[in-house]
Amino acid sequence: MTVSPVEVSHYMALRAELYCYFCGHGLGEVLVPTSARRPTVEQLRTAYDNVRGREAPVWNDGDQPLCPRCGGQLFLERFEHEVIRANERRTLKRAS
Repeated sequence: MTVSPVEVSHYMALRAELYCYFCGHGLGEVLVPTSARRPTVEQLRTAYDNVRGREAPVWNDGDQPLCPRCGGQLFLERFEHEVIRANERRTLKRAS
């Protein structure tokens, strides 16, 4: 009997969400593939650009994310690391 190895597909990701300082609007969670403590601006921009059907931040010339509703500055409210496995994906939370 031959036993073939099972390939487990997983990676480390950061689950993050941007909120507006002024109106409190949340833009919904995104997954950022990184093992860093915090996502970089480039990683957040790429993550929000790759999610379809949601509001995305407006990026100014200085790479500052701005609220699509009121134009206020956005901040990273929550972020947490998790291991993402191909067969155990959780649904991302929608923006309110």
